[in-house]
Amino acid sequence: MERAANALYVLEHRQIIIRGQVQGIGIRLWLRNVANSLNLFGSCRLLPDGTLQVRVQGERSLVKQFIIACKRGPADARIDSIEVSSLPLDPRLGAFLVER
Repeated sequence: MERAANALYVLEHRQIIIRGQVQGIGIRLWLRNVANSLNLFGSCRLLPDGTLQVRVQGERSLVKQFIIACKRGPADARIDSIEVSSLPLDPRLGAFLVER
């Protein structure tokens, strides 16, 4: 029985590109709080073109919840679009970091 339960625990690593009003509103700290509440690993950073790059890794259903939160964003954000792609698992990822 224990083996079947473990088979349902599937890890995923995703990159999420968020476009919209994502600067100067605390979205990176908000993302860190969401990731920490879901026990996910990864990082986020603003790219030179003004988009937000997020890498998140963890249990599949929790990553899915995180992506849903990214589509919604914090109250002051305006999310125009998000683009999600798969990445290989990265065993080096730790606590969710806000990069400069």
